[in-house]
Amino acid sequence: MASAVVVVGGAIVNALAFSGSNYLFSKLGGSDEERRRHDIALEELSKAEQEYERERMQKLDFINEKLKEQKHAVQTFSDIDQALQEYYLVTGENLPPIQGIKPKLADFYQPSENQKAKEVVFILFSMVAVYSVAVFVQKKHGRKNG
Repeated sequence: MASAVVVVGGAIVNALAFSGSNYLFSKLGGSDEERRRHDIALEELSKAEQEYERERMQKLDFINEKLKEQKHAVQTFSDIDQALQEYYLVTGENLPPIQGIKPKLADFYQPSENQKAKEVVFILFSMVAVYSVAVFVQKKHGRKNG
C-alpha cells in the first residue's frame, strides 16, 4: 500500500515539476524575435544534419559495397573512420573524408546578450530555491547533533 502511495506521489510531483519548469522556461524565452531566430536556426540545423547523415551513409554504403565486391568484407562497417581505414588497407586507395564536421546548434544560433542574462538569472534563482528547500527539509526532518 505504501509503495502505491509513493508511486502516485512521485508521478504527481513529476507532473508538477515538468509543468512548472515548462511555464518558467516559456516566460524565460524572451522576445518573439529571439524565438524566431532560434526556430530558424533549428530548421537550418535539421537540414544540415540530414545532409551530413546522407553523405555519411552514402560513403559507408560505397565502402561496404566495394569491400564486398572484392571479397574482403568480414564485417559491415557503421563507423566511417574505421571503414575508410579498412578500405585503404585493402585497396591502397585513399577516399576523401566527409566534408566538414557534424553540425551543431551553435553553428546556426547565438543567443542574444539579453537571453544569456535571463538564463543566468534563472539558473541562480533556481539554485537558491533548491538550496533553500534542502536546508528547510534538513532542519525539519534532519538529524539533530548532540
